[in-house]
Amino acid sequence: MRRVLTALLVAAVVAGAAGAAATNRVLAIEWKAGGGQLRWVSATTLRPAGPSSLNVGGAPFRLLALSPDRTQAALGGGTGGRLRLVHLQSLRGTGLMRLGGFSAAGALWLARDRLVVLTSGDEPEVVVLDPHTRRTLSRTRLAGSMSGVVTAPGRLVTLLTPAEAIGPARLAIVAADGTVRTAALPGVAAGFAPARDLEAASRHVSPGLAVSADGRRAAVAALNALVLVDLETLETRVQPLVTRTAARAGKRIEGWGRGAVWIGADRVGVYGWNESYEGPRHVRTTSGVRIVDVRSGVAAMLDETALRAEIHGDTLLTHGGTALRGYWLDGTLRFELLSGNDTGYIQTAGRYAYVGSENSTRFAVVDVRAGRVVGNAHTLKPTVVLGP
Repeated sequence: MRRVLTALLVAAVVAGAAGAAATNRVLAIEWKAGGGQLRWVSATTLRPAGPSSLNVGGAPFRLLALSPDRTQAALGGGTGGRLRLVHLQSLRGTGLMRLGGFSAAGALWLARDRLVVLTSGDEPEVVVLDPHTRRTLSRTRLAGSMSGVVTAPGRLVTLLTPAEAIGPARLAIVAADGTVRTAALPGVAAGFAPARDLEAASRHVSPGLAVSADGRRAAVAALNALVLVDLETLETRVQPLVTRTAARAGKRIEGWGRGAVWIGADRVGVYGWNESYEGPRHVRTTSGVRIVDVRSGVAAMLDETALRAEIHGDTLLTHGGTALRGYWLDGTLRFELLSGNDTGYIQTAGRYAYVGSENSTRFAVVDVRAGRVVGNAHTLKPTVVLGP
């Protein structure tokens, strides 16, 4: 009888990836010499939750997609566009492919026999394959370099920028069958311009990208404007943004990056950084987190010190400034935690956020739903929480 009860308890814990992640386990990878070790860990302590582990090779590493029945995961890890299929309950590898390019950056797995993968690098591609036979069904090359990938209902969305230059950016929309449409982004420049000589500086211009929860609209945050794109018709609308003026004459913007997150039905959070020179002095500053109403164009500063923002359930998290702050989606402050600590790097899974430090070996564990710190985790090696 005791064995039966034990077996039932174990089965309840591991029954389905979604159920496991929602209760007391999360999927994580611990970086050791010889390769990353993928394993299930306790959601609150990050200690191993079971003996199973899988060596998945080198970085970069991403959880790209779950199978339609949520029993398998498609993982991008290492260079050469490596794609690894893993059975989640047992952490048993079921397939390993090398798709080319730099790395597998995004994926859609909406049908049992069709997996759509977006690879990054000098020549990004959309690769459609059958995950069971591991046969490649089609390849579509994308012109330019990729900048950011958002997985939305039924599609992948990414920015395409000129290679080795700063110039006009385009939006690429990848459908569940692997077909690609692109849209011009009026007035949006992006890319990387290498230094011309040893005396000059390289420049990096990186707009932000967000997609609405229903997958029908995208917002691209540039330095002075928000470009809204209807992902069904590809119609665009440019909404000017009011930005901070230079602190003093002679200050010039030399580079910038923006991020964006869609909030509710009609608002977008915009955040990021500016690089400038005041005489010979190089200055990097945060632009704060602003909330833009996409209907009226009215923008309001939410958190002046934060460097990033992200949606976690019904909470907007801002971090990278003076604290980790959680807001209701209407902008009302829910909680403020870890004041005075470095909150620049956080990971999220289930109901938890993990604020990392000491090369990702120490974490403050935050229960976002409850709005409080519930523990501090310590790992022997750098650890990345994947989810799901």
